[in-house]
Amino acid sequence: MISGSQGSRQAREPMTGLEPVTEGSLQISGWIRYSAGIKESQSLGLNSEDVSVDETSESEIELMDYERVYKTGEHADSPERRPLIDPLVRRVPLDRRYGVFFIFGFLGLSSLLPWNFFITAKQYFDYKFRNTSIVPFDDKRNNTKLQAEFESYLSIVSQVCNLFFMVLTVLLVRSVHVKIRVVVSTLLVIALFVVVTVLVKVDTDSWQWTFFCITLTLAACMSGVQSVLTGSVLGLSAMFPPLYSQSAMIGQAAGGTFSSLMSLLTIATGGEPITSALIYFLIAIGVTIMSLILFMLLHFIDFSKFFMTLNEQPLTKVNDDDDDVLLRRESRLGFYCSIFREIWKYCFSICLVFWVTLSVFPTVCALIQSTSNETSVWTGTYFTPVVCFLLFNVGDFVGRLATFVLKFPGPNRPGLLLFLSILRIAFIPLLMLCNAQPRSHLDVILGDDAYPIILISAMGLTNGYISTLAMSFGPLSVEDRYLEGAGIMLALAMSLGLALGSSCSYLFLNML
Repeated sequence: MISGSQGSRQAREPMTGLEPVTEGSLQISGWIRYSAGIKESQSLGLNSEDVSVDETSESEIELMDYERVYKTGEHADSPERRPLIDPLVRRVPLDRRYGVFFIFGFLGLSSLLPWNFFITAKQYFDYKFRNTSIVPFDDKRNNTKLQAEFESYLSIVSQVCNLFFMVLTVLLVRSVHVKIRVVVSTLLVIALFVVVTVLVKVDTDSWQWTFFCITLTLAACMSGVQSVLTGSVLGLSAMFPPLYSQSAMIGQAAGGTFSSLMSLLTIATGGEPITSALIYFLIAIGVTIMSLILFMLLHFIDFSKFFMTLNEQPLTKVNDDDDDVLLRRESRLGFYCSIFREIWKYCFSICLVFWVTLSVFPTVCALIQSTSNETSVWTGTYFTPVVCFLLFNVGDFVGRLATFVLKFPGPNRPGLLLFLSILRIAFIPLLMLCNAQPRSHLDVILGDDAYPIILISAMGLTNGYISTLAMSFGPLSVEDRYLEGAGIMLALAMSLGLALGSSCSYLFLNML
């Protein structure tokens, strides 16, 4: 019996008398997508290391001409040359003005920005859950039970729902089209944020407990819906050259940086919590609406239509009824195992990256205080927002940007990428030895303010760099029909890392 992937590959091989692409070499579609990504990178003035493509001045990238593009054998002096390109596919349309590239960046931003704004509005929720008879409402000595417990409950419900719905997204990848998943989840995000925005102007002082429950319910729904949206966007980007997965990942980091800057602006201007929250939520709604418009635009652009349909080829069918049944059964039962077998090192890498990060950020990092003896606005007001949140988000953003010019280790060395992820475990004890207060078990060893600044920046930088490489290179290892599934499975690994990190954060917090 001929397997689906083997049959489809054999049916499409050119009759040139040359040796066909063998198992173990790059997948045909993977090479096309990687080469196209390198070509786009060169157009942006960026470097490439692993692939060289013939230059062309035409309006389309001539990567599909299989009579011109070959892969040399294992030995440089070998006369063996193998055709690399499917003869049925001739040209990849050009991403004119890099429109699709920027659309994916915006989709990445919009997939997390609403949630970032929701958790950034801490002062707003402190105000809503305040003791109405005491002024000022944000004095930590007078915290109410709802104020003290809200962030803990929010973290628990959000991570549980995020992981559950990401698993659901993985299971639905073959039965619910990505267009339906993205459109429905985006509309739900808009609807949920409309409700949240309306509640901003509602006086909830007399029913704070009810508002507490409503808010957590809305947060659970938003976290779940956002995970479907995030997984679907990353899965969709996996169908394109790695450059577009990088764009989506960079967009996510840009959302975190933007929300941190907005928080600092609110602190600097002394804005009222109600007004600030209203601005946050209205921006979130506007960005989400724009992302829906841009997503629909993808379906009218030749470049994006080409890659979105590239992996929608049907399985090769055979005449024997039993074999046909086995083909369909393998497709149904072996889908996820086939993907995981090829990308498990990337999955573990990205899971471990976020596991380490969430173990100390923001729980431990937010407790780090300046050791300066001077009383100033910097030490009292801006130290934590800048050192903990802004530096991490900027580092994360820069790390993801760095993947455009530096791709070490390359796509053929996932084991080394996993090793780099393991090395990041050192950030946990190092940050715990900084001046995080209160503490009752560990001594402060790294007391100077320079230590948390360097460590948090480095943690953000490596978080963005390694996770983006894993998300970009993982889909290159699988066949066409597994592309979206690979992207979503990597997103699931990310969600698992977030959940594990959040759970471990309370353990490390109690160890201080």
